[in-house]
Amino acid sequence: MVATIMELQDDPRFIKGIEEFNSGLYFECHETLEEIWLEEHGEERRFYQGIIQIAAGYYKLEQGVPAGALKLWRMGIDKLASYSPVYLGVNVDALIDAVSANLIALENDQQITASALVVPTIQMFC
Repeated sequence: MVATIMELQDDPRFIKGIEEFNSGLYFECHETLEEIWLEEHGEERRFYQGIIQIAAGYYKLEQGVPAGALKLWRMGIDKLASYSPVYLGVNVDALIDAVSANLIALENDQQITASALVVPTIQMFC
């Protein structure tokens, strides 16, 4: 059975994962959205994976692994690009733009910390 967009937006795990990301709980976001990703076999699977990779990138940066953050952000941006501009209520363009800005900043200065970046939040449309 294919879930409708409204059903996916109403999935409490999806909302929880977005809230965790927006609260800076990147590891927790990864874990929460991975539950949905593991169950999903349709076109949404790649979307969830993109957000998971971006969250994991911020977690890697917090852990002091900038190369890991860069790699994960690139993969996440690549996956999310096909869902532009908005998908499942998420402002994909705004997320990609914000993560891309952080990617460029980190590429230019591998010593930069997450606290020195303008870390994005995931904007939802109802």
